[in-house]
Amino acid sequence: MFNPLALFTPPVLTAFLNQGYTLFVRQSYLPGIEPGDQVTREAFLITPYKDIGEANQHFQHIRFDKRKYIYQAHRPEEIDKLFIAAGQPPGYKVFTAMLKGKTWEPGGEVAEKLKRYMQIHTNWRPNNTVAAELYTHYGELIIALRYGQEEIQVPLYQLISG
Repeated sequence: MFNPLALFTPPVLTAFLNQGYTLFVRQSYLPGIEPGDQVTREAFLITPYKDIGEANQHFQHIRFDKRKYIYQAHRPEEIDKLFIAAGQPPGYKVFTAMLKGKTWEPGGEVAEKLKRYMQIHTNWRPNNTVAAELYTHYGELIIALRYGQEEIQVPLYQLISG
């Protein structure tokens, strides 16, 4: 399963806290479990926020996720829980809403599926440049495609599934 997100680690958490992030939304994250992984029981995604309104919108967006939770940094016990999660406890993988690398380029299977998607769903010519950007929105991976003045946004799962 394609997973471009970075692990949530103590240095990453410390950097978020130092940058003023005070709310952290946790949700289930199925792409975090590799096929055939017999060790990982669950994978989570933690997204940092500075604004309570944005954190609440994210929380409402994932309202049916039984593992959703909002950590609040003004509570010391919540900070402790975040550092436990950042320590990657046995049986769990915890990711953050940051890409592993500074830049992302579609490659391999994703690039092929991207070409096929554009052939089916757009009238864009393949000889012109299409810019692709990957980002997260409420914990969902989205690919933004730009072709001249046009832009479309496609959830990654939709692209990969066909």
